[in-house]
Amino acid sequence: MNDGFMKGFWFLTASLVVLAACAKKDSPQGVEPHIPYQPTYEIGDVFENDTLKGVVFYTYGAYNGLMVSLEDTVLPWCVHSYTLIETGATNPYEGWNNTNIVMANYDLDYFPAIQWTHMKNTWHFIYYSYRLINHRQWYLPSTTEMRYLLMNQDAVNATLDSLGYPILEGKTYWSSTETGTRGAAAVRLQDGEIVISDSVKDNEFFVRAIRAY
Repeated sequence: MNDGFMKGFWFLTASLVVLAACAKKDSPQGVEPHIPYQPTYEIGDVFENDTLKGVVFYTYGAYNGLMVSLEDTVLPWCVHSYTLIETGATNPYEGWNNTNIVMANYDLDYFPAIQWTHMKNTWHFIYYSYRLINHRQWYLPSTTEMRYLLMNQDAVNATLDSLGYPILEGKTYWSSTETGTRGAAAVRLQDGEIVISDSVKDNEFFVRAIRAY
């Protein structure tokens, strides 16, 4: 075996040793990478961070779900002069979609229920010109989202009551789902059953805001 080959062999071996040492130094063995803590929630838990607080009423996956506002109010879906207007906010599943349709085409002053939920987004005062919201901001729930909320009202009510806020029991709530020229869907729990009624939009019912977390 000639000298040139041996020199090349030892040079390659030494290079591999240096690379291995560097890799070991840059990636210490036995040290776990830092993973930020992300809490999980169950129905009835309080969700709270620096700017948000609500009660969890629906969960999907380990870290995602929907929460409801602590407060409610009583308002019409729209003012009397707008009851014959069909907005197109007919989505039975996604309330934030219905809210966006109304916001994109009308002044929210004429839609008090939607306006009240939208005003819970503090960024609204700065970025109102953008008009649109997403599912991680407060909005008026759809009929399906209201159904989930009322199906789990016992757990939610227990938490609301313990915190000193009004409970859901015995109330009819507006959804964001429009049902026709004059109507929108109001939802209530009656004798253990979810009842969805086509109600004239200038009637006054309770309103709660929801959002994803």
